[in-house]
Amino acid sequence: MGSFEKMISHWLNIIKKTGLTSAVKDDEARRIMVVNAFSFITALLCTLYGVMLSLISGQWIICYTAMAFVAGFFSVLLLNRKRWYSLAKLGLTLVFSTVMLYYGVMFGENTQVHFLGLFLICVPLLVCSRHDKVLRCVCIALPIVSMVTLEANYYYEVFEPMVLSAEESNFFRWLIMAVVVFLQGLVISFHQGNLSNLLRTLHVRNDALKQSHDKIAFKEAELHVAYHKLENYNQTLEKEVEQRTFEINENRSMVEGILRDLQSSHDELLLKDLQLEQHVEELEELKCNLIRAKEEAEQANLAKSAFLREISHEIRNPLNAITGISYLLLNDPGNKNKIPRSVVNYIENIHAGSQSLMEIINNVLELAKIEAGRTEDLQLESFQLRDWVRGAVNIYQNAARIKGVSLQWKIDPKLPGYILGDRLHLAQILNNLLTNAIKFTPAGKKVSLYFGCQEPDQWSICVADEGMGIPGEKLPVIFQPFEQADQSVYRRFGGTGLGLAISRRLAALMDGSIHVQSKPGEGAVFTVILPLRKESGGQLEQQEADRKRYASIPAGKKVLLMEDSEVNQMIMDRFFINIGLQITIAANGEDGLRKTHQCMPDLIIMDMHMPRLDGYDTLRMIRQDPLLRHIPVIAVSADAFSEQQEAALSAGVNEYLTKPVNFDRLYELVKKYLQGQHQPQEIA
Repeated sequence: MGSFEKMISHWLNIIKKTGLTSAVKDDEARRIMVVNAFSFITALLCTLYGVMLSLISGQWIICYTAMAFVAGFFSVLLLNRKRWYSLAKLGLTLVFSTVMLYYGVMFGENTQVHFLGLFLICVPLLVCSRHDKVLRCVCIALPIVSMVTLEANYYYEVFEPMVLSAEESNFFRWLIMAVVVFLQGLVISFHQGNLSNLLRTLHVRNDALKQSHDKIAFKEAELHVAYHKLENYNQTLEKEVEQRTFEINENRSMVEGILRDLQSSHDELLLKDLQLEQHVEELEELKCNLIRAKEEAEQANLAKSAFLREISHEIRNPLNAITGISYLLLNDPGNKNKIPRSVVNYIENIHAGSQSLMEIINNVLELAKIEAGRTEDLQLESFQLRDWVRGAVNIYQNAARIKGVSLQWKIDPKLPGYILGDRLHLAQILNNLLTNAIKFTPAGKKVSLYFGCQEPDQWSICVADEGMGIPGEKLPVIFQPFEQADQSVYRRFGGTGLGLAISRRLAALMDGSIHVQSKPGEGAVFTVILPLRKESGGQLEQQEADRKRYASIPAGKKVLLMEDSEVNQMIMDRFFINIGLQITIAANGEDGLRKTHQCMPDLIIMDMHMPRLDGYDTLRMIRQDPLLRHIPVIAVSADAFSEQQEAALSAGVNEYLTKPVNFDRLYELVKKYLQGQHQPQEIA
């Protein structure tokens, strides 16, 4: 059996590497292997499903058509073998779209084959590089056109579907939904592979920076030793001068002898002076080397920051598509009670996985900022502690429910209603601790969260799990970057080993500390102790009460979306339809300015990176126009660094959201500004 598995693995590897040569770069080689893998796997699925559907329905034309599609998928492999890589990518999308059209027309609307289009929209983002803009747009447009064509056929009934019984229709729909979920899982696995390569590259660069730091420390130690030698020499010289002076005053009769001694001492001083000059020259050389090493380290750090900024931007765009589509599938009123519970669970797992991936990216960026010494200053603000805790816990209730873990929480009644603190950094610490606790707790167990009052001037956050625990010898190292209890933890649970390191540094930034207590097999308890700053909340309670009276979006408001990505346009359009608003869409800055003058919107949502005219130039023209400068603008961008956000806010945007978009936060901002225009006197 082992030899058979090796043979299968060998042939699958040959199929994946079809068309690869030594001249193909690594990134393009990975995309070619993704195209080959999708083509071969989908060809196998077409063969299996064609035979099964023909046997069930008795219509062998289905099997013959499936074989034609199999030939199409194998043709994609042939195109890669001929090194026609772009044609292969286009061919893969074309064959997928044809399959969707054929089975959608053949079996009708009830089979929900158009869900395959959601997978097809993600495929071009995975197999096309950012330089293949035209090819990517064409490949994204094909499934969209196919879905629109299917909807038109369902509406006008140009082609009548095959007559199926209710059992056959339900069986076909389940088969098709299984294929969609399976293929979407492949897309996520390929994205996670790309992210693993990124983390390995960051680890290598981090080691290089540590080596540079060690060299600088060594040079500093040498400089310190040379300084002490010079200081000791100066002390010795002073003692010798004092001794010579004393001998002159005591032995006037021995003037000639003293003069000879002085001459001898003078010669020694000249020699020492020469030696001193040599030491000074050595110190100057050491100083120059130290300055040069410092400049090299700073340049390397700048290069790392630029690399992280680019990678973050590139990852957030496709991740926004995955998060947005899964969010719409879960929250679209049209899907209510139509999608089976098991499929909803799959979609919830996809959404939770994308959120976990987003946490990993944010942790990598946060660690890079901390290591570069660019940690943001504390933003102290007064907030309602119990509402903040309730909101934070609700985010993780769904993840805990999916895994079968009970999440319980309690607040010490001695804690005040309002406290003064940095809500963003507190949320980062709590998110990291809760994520680890739920991850390591098996199904049927519980995670406990307790907020207590330690002393009159301190409060604590305690997160306890019932997981496998941490060995005592590993407790000192788990707060180090990229460290976990052992390699089996990574193999079973994944993760980057950054969450605890970031949590400890953020706690220290807020004048607090973090501790852990754990025994193998008994779980772990993490306790964060922070200074307690009380704040009166009477005025804030009145402001929140005033705002809660407005629970709906005013009708008749106009919203303009400036976004060049068709996928993001689709997600935003569907989101606003769900909250009862119709939006106007502009694909670039020039078109956005023209439509702003035409429709005079009440709110503008703008991407900061657009063709023809980018977000900054577009915003500058809006703020300079007396007729448009009053319109609030919400920026939605994949730029996640604080200096990029500050630049956008300085340019004139009212709010800034990073991709993937938090739709709950977007809804609150839309409601805030549209209600603010509706009744400005109620704005808090």
